[in-house]
Amino acid sequence: MSPRILLYGLPAELSRELRDVLITTHHVPDIEDEEEIRSGSVSWPEVDLVFCPAERSALANLLQATAQQRPRLRIIATSRLPETAEWLDSVEAGAADYCAAPFEATQIRWLLDTHLSKQKPVAA
Repeated sequence: MSPRILLYGLPAELSRELRDVLITTHHVPDIEDEEEIRSGSVSWPEVDLVFCPAERSALANLLQATAQQRPRLRIIATSRLPETAEWLDSVEAGAADYCAAPFEATQIRWLLDTHLSKQKPVAA
């Protein structure tokens, strides 16, 4: 079974760009909107990886939404800014990793291999 990847709350253009690259790596993401997540209709135990905005509030909302069912869900903070400070802030806020546009297949493949293939525990 292929992994279930969600694109959560990303701006439309960023979401399209990431989706296009994910498809080139043979992963078609599921896309959920924020209302579905807040209403509890997402089955978090079935989710393997989430790409969400790097903003602290988005990460905090997602971590809160998943806390009960998937407290160690892998979340990749996503942005247009390749700034080291934003990457560090995202990881500090609870993201498992960070990626910035423009997305490249090699970069996305590495993230998928790192966070899906091995299923290593996320560092505390």
